[in-house]
Amino acid sequence: MEPGTIDNLSILYQSSDFIVVNKHWDLRIDSKMWYETLTLQSQLKHRFPELADPDTYYGFRFCHQLDFSTSGALCVALNKAAAGSAYKCFKERLVTKAYLALVRGHVSQSRMTIRYAIGKNTTEGMTHMMCIEGTEGCENPKPCQSELVVLEHGSYSGDPVTKVLLQPLTGGDRGSSEWSRAWKGMREAENCSAQGDKCH
Repeated sequence: MEPGTIDNLSILYQSSDFIVVNKHWDLRIDSKMWYETLTLQSQLKHRFPELADPDTYYGFRFCHQLDFSTSGALCVALNKAAAGSAYKCFKERLVTKAYLALVRGHVSQSRMTIRYAIGKNTTEGMTHMMCIEGTEGCENPKPCQSELVVLEHGSYSGDPVTKVLLQPLTGGDRGSSEWSRAWKGMREAENCSAQGDKCH
């Protein structure tokens, strides 16, 4: 996927109630900062100015979150009723999420269940990330469980890598945006596990 620009928004699905977009990597969903001109919000306003709702702060109702660095499907509700329905689905855990990731090293097992307690990282300079239990500065870790399925082995820039499908199974009562941040910590743990190294 190429870097995001104001006019290369990719639409996966559209109806009178929802738009599902393929969010670019390294792109914020929205921002209050005047200097951050390229966001998913600005892409939507550029592509669908008639759908922007002036009654909302950002013009669109984002049903869930994806981290800045994460690309993938993101659902946008186009009215209050649709937003309410989506909220209920996320709250009642009726939504299935899956992540495609490239991890360092060759994972030997074809399928595994990953269990880590994940908490907030309080280490200076790392407070935007989550961390696994036992990491210095890890605060209030809660149990999380995910399924990993190996799809393919290969190399990237000369180093061994494994393409995996990851599906969160549990994550306590965390909201989707917090789960997404926690997922970064899990991916780091899986990277280290694949290499047989200790996480730092």
